[in-house]
Amino acid sequence: MSLNPLEAGTTKSSPTFKLLKILPPTTQSNHIICEISWTILDDPPEYEALSYTWGTTAQDQPIHIRSISSQSPSPSQPKTNVFHVTKHLHAALLRLRQSTAPRTVWIDQLCIDQHNLDEKNAQVKLMARIYQSAKRTVVWLGELDILDADRKDIVLATERMNFRPVEREYSISKDQVILKDLIGFGAQDSTDDSGHRRRGILAELLNRPWFTRAWVYQEVVVAQRGLVLCGNLEMDMDIFINLLDGVCDLDFQEVGEAASIMRSAKGYKPMFAIREARFESRVGLSSTKKSRWLSALWQAMGNLDATNPRDKVYAFLAFADWTDENRISPSYGKSIESVYTDATVRSIYSVGSLDVLELAIKSAESPKDLPSWVPDFSKPLPSSPFMTHNVGSTGFHASRDSQYTSRSSHTELTSLTVRGHVLSTIASIYPGYFHNHKPSQKLHDWIGLAGVTTWAQSQIQPPVHGNHRESTLTLQSRILKTLLAEGAGSDDTPDNLIYTDPEAILDFYHNEPLILAARNNGPKLDRAIRSTDSPSAQSLKRQLSRYRWIQKIVKIMINKIFISADFKFGLVYEAVREGDVICILQGSKTPTVLRRVSILVPIIIIGL
Repeated sequence: MSLNPLEAGTTKSSPTFKLLKILPPTTQSNHIICEISWTILDDPPEYEALSYTWGTTAQDQPIHIRSISSQSPSPSQPKTNVFHVTKHLHAALLRLRQSTAPRTVWIDQLCIDQHNLDEKNAQVKLMARIYQSAKRTVVWLGELDILDADRKDIVLATERMNFRPVEREYSISKDQVILKDLIGFGAQDSTDDSGHRRRGILAELLNRPWFTRAWVYQEVVVAQRGLVLCGNLEMDMDIFINLLDGVCDLDFQEVGEAASIMRSAKGYKPMFAIREARFESRVGLSSTKKSRWLSALWQAMGNLDATNPRDKVYAFLAFADWTDENRISPSYGKSIESVYTDATVRSIYSVGSLDVLELAIKSAESPKDLPSWVPDFSKPLPSSPFMTHNVGSTGFHASRDSQYTSRSSHTELTSLTVRGHVLSTIASIYPGYFHNHKPSQKLHDWIGLAGVTTWAQSQIQPPVHGNHRESTLTLQSRILKTLLAEGAGSDDTPDNLIYTDPEAILDFYHNEPLILAARNNGPKLDRAIRSTDSPSAQSLKRQLSRYRWIQKIVKIMINKIFISADFKFGLVYEAVREGDVICILQGSKTPTVLRRVSILVPIIIIGL
């Protein structure tokens, strides 16, 4: 049902959008009755913007809407229509409705005619401004069956917390006692399960679909203020996010990664990314502007969902700090391939960088018509040691920060012209995967480093160090440095350990008792390290750091290791083959693999 078309007189300098006024219930009826009208975005009345999920696609809940138009011949008697919405939105409208006064809100399902492509294209382009201009964003997580006592305890805990919105990292150490009491850690009374119940409530909230909806990232990051509603629970958005993050941290410390119900929640990673992005947006970190677009897309590919694959691009346009001629205008009539290609090219041309190629790792399900250098934004990426939450901000500088330049037009571009330097070719790829070994108490067997070393020795026929073949220990050290990318692609490199002293990791790898101690006592070691600054605690910290770097190796072992024609080691994805060419491209921070059939896959090479 179309409420009313775009009104005449709308100009580029004065964009318009619809606002919904939720009216109080009447004595005659409890039906939801609203008024909707167009207004100018540059000078709107005070309103709130709703951030929510549609839930089921079935729109079977009736509401009554009066369409107000300045061009109506009888504006005093607006026509009322019955409009059907999803069950989840209907519940949100009931929760938002006030008993005596109207409430003005913006809601995409009602304020954008979803069946009018022209209107949808125009309004989606304005969504970032709509959320920025709202006095606050209201997050609706849905209904929640929660005891009133638990609700009060959760709210009281947040009122006592020391959280400040401008802090980059919320430090749990400030509120250890508050949060431990809230979720029942260290409770003396074993019969009181209220803390465990409250932790379960928070974990259930973190598993709500809202956290994994693609549009949420933009809606919340650009918001001036936020309010979270879930059943009868009501809380400031920033405090809510930091409450969840603090409990996640405490839960991990107490029970470890595997047993943490908070860190295993599907909303944990998006929640952390939203908190980081909100901080960067508030303080205006100019150093991150260039990579915000890629960082947001990377989060979307791994953790966020969208019903329409085009929204994996359109939902993040607020973070594309591009030149005017390269800005994207949403067009839901375009093919998915065209949308993804256009976004990739405009990203390259606008910032003069090929960093977006870091995302161009294809899967078997990727669209066949998608060029090899265009990312499939609808699919998650495989693990990679240089994929951090700031894609394009890794420690690699393969092309020495050179800019990509091209004079060709990007209109309907299906091929990309690049300049670069050929380094070598891939001579041999390890025939197996590391991760085909089941986890065992013997980390040697788990990682299979011995097998990789034997393969490497068989491939390096000409001696590479004088008249002697490399020792097993030296080879293993080179392989380990390759697997860990010398620490260049991670924000949590322990004391630059990988870059400066890979042998220390190797020594720890061969020390089975230390491995078992770190694996079995990780949470206890964490607590011991935090409680003292003694030399023994620092030694434990180094051991735990090394063990976690070995865990990091295991996580990236979906990659394959190769030896180049000039006897360098590197990591590649499954699509790469022997004989492929290793290049450095102008404007790319990481080396790239090319094939004559134009398949292009980003990789890492260590030690060039």
